[in-house]
Amino acid sequence: MTIYQNLIAGGWVGTEASRNISLSDPSDVVGMYAQGSADDAKQAIAAAKAASPPGPPPASWSVTRS
Repeated sequence: MTIYQNLIAGGWVGTEASRNISLSDPSDVVGMYAQGSADDAKQAIAAAKAASPPGPPPASWSVTRS
């Protein structure tokens, strides 16, 4: 079964995986998904910040912050 990894800074990461099971049939494994570590989260946040344009967020973002 394919292990679906996390995309961080343009690369696929994650070697340990957990099973995603069907709620109606717990014996049915729907997929295997990478478990992100604290390090993975830090790398993802750093990559997102590096990809964001400098300066304050656009005015349109204020709608999502209310």
